[in-house]
Amino acid sequence: MPMKKVCPRCGVTHECIHNDISQCHCANAKLDTYQRAYLDDNYLDCLCQACLSEVKESFYISGVNPLYSKKKKDDKESTDSQQR
Repeated sequence: MPMKKVCPRCGVTHECIHNDISQCHCANAKLDTYQRAYLDDNYLDCLCQACLSEVKESFYISGVNPLYSKKKKDDKESTDSQQR
């Protein structure tokens, strides 16, 4: 049975088919490991189909993604350790 949820990114109401995940819209998103990690780190609940598509399409061109964030963090830690 589908569950009504509110997308934490845009606020639209959508259905989550959590009891048959293969039929849920999120199963068709085809996100890579970094995109999924970004969603896990930034959202506590399911995103709607439109937001999943937007994240997938803009993830690598936006400059705000886990690879970018990790690189920035690693660069800062490297700089910090050199200043000690």
